[in-house]
Amino acid sequence: MAIASVVVATEAGAVEVVLAQLAQLPNTEVHGSKENQIVTVIEADSIAALSEGMQRLAAVAQVIGVYPVYAGQEE
Repeated sequence: MAIASVVVATEAGAVEVVLAQLAQLPNTEVHGSKENQIVTVIEADSIAALSEGMQRLAAVAQVIGVYPVYAGQEE
């Protein structure tokens, strides 16, 4: 199991819209938001799948950046 904590930066005023879209993504949990930043955790079966999850975050409309804070894999 791979896990990553990721800060998602949004366009100004877009946090609520992005939160609704993130809620629909698989294996993605939102842990809070402040101003134009959202803290999420992604879980996946592998590092490659984790990377795909981060790419899905980056593809969400009104997201301007995806910044991993921590990533690891349980063996």
